[in-house]
Amino acid sequence: MGRKLGDLAEISQGFAVQSSVKPDPNGNVRMVRPSNGSDQLVINWKDVVRTNVASRKTLHYLEDGDVLFFAIGREHPAYLIEKVPEGPPAIAHQHFILIRAHADWLDPGFLALVLNSESAQAVFRERASGASGKVVNQRVLKDFEVPCLSLPEQLQWVQRWRQRCAEIGALRAEVEMIASRFRGDFEVEFGGR
Repeated sequence: MGRKLGDLAEISQGFAVQSSVKPDPNGNVRMVRPSNGSDQLVINWKDVVRTNVASRKTLHYLEDGDVLFFAIGREHPAYLIEKVPEGPPAIAHQHFILIRAHADWLDPGFLALVLNSESAQAVFRERASGASGKVVNQRVLKDFEVPCLSLPEQLQWVQRWRQRCAEIGALRAEVEMIASRFRGDFEVEFGGR
């Protein structure tokens, strides 16, 4: 049996941008956009741009342990916020929904894994609405049932996920090395002729 995510977390919309994000190296915030998410379900901070935001709205600055849920499109990945860099604060783009868990027993890494599971993604696809693009609204997330596992069990799953990511990364590096070695050997043998 699960508990509703709305009872376990604060859920808020990302920052509404009027047009495209205009990069400014001296900007007052970092804007995390959907393209900054990695296949390891974390944010690739080196590609996050700085921009200027003059807003009368309350800004929800990202903190380690937050989860960003991509609300628009055919897929709805969720990304764990880790290692927020020093410097200007970071905010989420409007296509994200920010989830900040406040239940002591819920690990945010586990929450991200649950939200990215095939069964959860099927629920989100089914409940998404909109004529032009599929949008998962905050109500769908608030009503989403999170499995009640003990914190040690959750942390085990997160550790297994991190190990999986490390193994896949090592295999990708090995594949690239094999491909690079072949290209180099081929060019030495036949290049420039």
